[in-house]
Amino acid sequence: MKKILFLDFDGVLFDTIKEVYLVNRYIQKGQGFFEPVVESSYALFSKYKYLVYNIWMFYYYNLLLFSDIKEEDIVAQYKKLISSRDIKKEEEFCEKFLQLRADLIKNHYDFWQTLETPYKFFFDIKELYKNKKIDIVVASKKNKSSILKRFKEYNFNLSEDHVFARDELDKFSSKGEFFKDYMEKHGYQEAIFVDDNINNINSCKNIQNIETILALWGNCGPDSKGYSEKEAIEKIKLFF
Repeated sequence: MKKILFLDFDGVLFDTIKEVYLVNRYIQKGQGFFEPVVESSYALFSKYKYLVYNIWMFYYYNLLLFSDIKEEDIVAQYKKLISSRDIKKEEEFCEKFLQLRADLIKNHYDFWQTLETPYKFFFDIKELYKNKKIDIVVASKKNKSSILKRFKEYNFNLSEDHVFARDELDKFSSKGEFFKDYMEKHGYQEAIFVDDNINNINSCKNIQNIETILALWGNCGPDSKGYSEKEAIEKIKLFF
């Protein structure tokens, strides 16, 4: 039976929260990438990051997290904001976000390298891929060039055509729908999917033959029930 492993990038393979924080802070507050990070602000931003699983959502998230809002009001106010969307402003925000991230990589590459660190899970997957030659697809709303740069730096030789980013994923209603389409097109009968966002996990609920792993080492909600890095890699080894 033909099997495949689907992986998210942010919060699963790499801890990328500091890069995301600095780009969003720049947009919302006008503070440069090299300005000191206020730890209390960064901690709060990280704690509720699980609410965001698409770039456009940061437009609303930032309005709250870079304000003087009381912590106990964040979730309710965020849900209220995204219930009344402004698509034009979201599009403008996404364009600015992606451009700033590209500028950061291009103009301050050495600094950018320090903002993202691989999890142990990444090295475990890399080793599994090397030894077993399992089929892997990375599906992330991060820009593709950033992902490929990271893989190259750490000598993870996943083929470029097995990395799908925002442009490709936005053609589908969810990651689950993308996986279903990919499996049908390429003849896979079974899959396992690792993500740190419950919304992406839930998008696979009604899709046959996709097992899911919620990555608790990433940006999960406070009451999330999922897997540790060790538990996840063991489950994947048994799957293959």
